[in-house]
Amino acid sequence: MSVQFRAEKEYLTFHDPTQGGALTDRLTEVRFDPLTGETSRIIYDSGAPFSPPDYSEAAQLTGGSKCPFCPENVLASTPAFPESLVPGGRITKGEAVAFPNLFPYAKHNAVVRMCDQHYVRLEQFTVRTVADSLLAASDYIARVLKTDSRAAHLSVNWNYLPPSGGSILHPHLHVLASEQQTRYGRLTAEAAQRFYSQHGKSYYLELLAEERKRGERWVGQKESLAWVHAYAPKGHLDFVGIFEDARSFGELGDRHWFALAESMIRFFAYFRQAGLASFNMAMQIPVEAEEAGRVHVRLVPRMTIGLLGTSDMNVFNYLHSEYLCLKVPEKIAPAAAEFFKEN
Repeated sequence: MSVQFRAEKEYLTFHDPTQGGALTDRLTEVRFDPLTGETSRIIYDSGAPFSPPDYSEAAQLTGGSKCPFCPENVLASTPAFPESLVPGGRITKGEAVAFPNLFPYAKHNAVVRMCDQHYVRLEQFTVRTVADSLLAASDYIARVLKTDSRAAHLSVNWNYLPPSGGSILHPHLHVLASEQQTRYGRLTAEAAQRFYSQHGKSYYLELLAEERKRGERWVGQKESLAWVHAYAPKGHLDFVGIFEDARSFGELGDRHWFALAESMIRFFAYFRQAGLASFNMAMQIPVEAEEAGRVHVRLVPRMTIGLLGTSDMNVFNYLHSEYLCLKVPEKIAPAAAEFFKEN
């Protein structure tokens, strides 16, 4: 087997006051990412339920005239692209509106305001709303690639609600085209190329074949977009979507964007049942079509923990560059898979 699933187990032994002082061995499992070798720690889960926050009050305080993305403000309060890139200055698709980011993360950075509604709960999103926003993102990328041959690294990103780092409640995407790769993009691209050189096969296709066979972390598929739960997660939950037939941006068509939109709606239904509301999503899109690579997506729910609203990230994530996961992937994947079954 070319894809390796490696884990090391460690135990802390102590007298547990919740078990009448009985001597207890508590497990921490260190897992190694099959592609990059990065480590994640599966830690003890107390079983406390997730409690999704309600931002209705915040929406009243921040919407309408106070929000640059609301319909009465979006054309007056947002910047416009140069006419040479986008005639008219903005890209529209349905209610989605794409415009430059006032505070860019990259040489090319569009924001896609997804819809007119200011606060959209997960159950209120539709396939059409998400697909139109993704198609506007695709339109922007296509225009950039025609004008800038140095924009070699592409991504579509979504921070939904404040726990994700989203600073504006109104739903929106970030679309990046940069000369410089992110750390994640560089690590995965280099590791995928090494895997291909060693095995003569795409890591991503081999991973899907192995996960399909095992069934432990398989979630489901829409069109050519197949989903698994990550073996070594980057958060307390971590879903990976791989387009089997798309190696690059040029191989993405409308059906691929709709498959992602449909997948997101399925995940939203699962999130609601699980008590989750917020998430980060990142779509990694190669410019050049190479057998080693595939367009792929990471979807990581975000949450706050306990009565203090504690962040789900701590010193391990930020200063040790190691990911913590409360939930066992092999238990999460079957629950999410229920929402990918056809009715």
